[in-house]
Amino acid sequence: MALLTKIRNKIVHLFFQKMRIIFYSLISSKRIGINKQQPLLIKGKGKIIIGKNVTYGVNSSPYFYSGYGYFEPRRKDSYIEIGDNTVINNNAVIISDGKKIIIGKNCLIGTNLEILDSDFHELDPKNRFGGKNIKKKDVIIEENVFIGNNVTILKGVNIGNNCVIGSGSVVTKSFPNNTIIGGNPAEIIGTL
Repeated sequence: MALLTKIRNKIVHLFFQKMRIIFYSLISSKRIGINKQQPLLIKGKGKIIIGKNVTYGVNSSPYFYSGYGYFEPRRKDSYIEIGDNTVINNNAVIISDGKKIIIGKNCLIGTNLEILDSDFHELDPKNRFGGKNIKKKDVIIEENVFIGNNVTILKGVNIGNNCVIGSGSVVTKSFPNNTIIGGNPAEIIGTL
């Protein structure tokens, strides 16, 4: 009897997860070819390019039934690209506000990723709402990068091939190939 209850519960959970994925796909402004295991909301006027065999969401990971991802190429000239064979875990937020965000091939990304290519607001209090001098810069993550959970990557960052970014890091500057980085702000803590 307990086995039947477990099977029934698993079927119910999977059914509702599929319904959540369909709902978020319907309210998204764009359709992209990505293997979605978790709901993903996609909004914006820009372009999203998804490589082959890209997966969003991991069912054996936190937030699988309780969260969703958000990808937004906000303006017409905004650009988000995700390379072949990249796996992005649950609850990712990627927002391009007029520049580009590129994630290379074969990357492995933990839960709660946040990548932003803009400050979105001016720092000057007088111009914080509706300011014209908002800082924006491209974000490039090269190939075979391993990003831990709860990582934030900010504008102007270039992460080299094969890098590892420790959980909880806030990445505010660029790092060369084969480095292990971590902290807030992130610094080199080792090499491969």
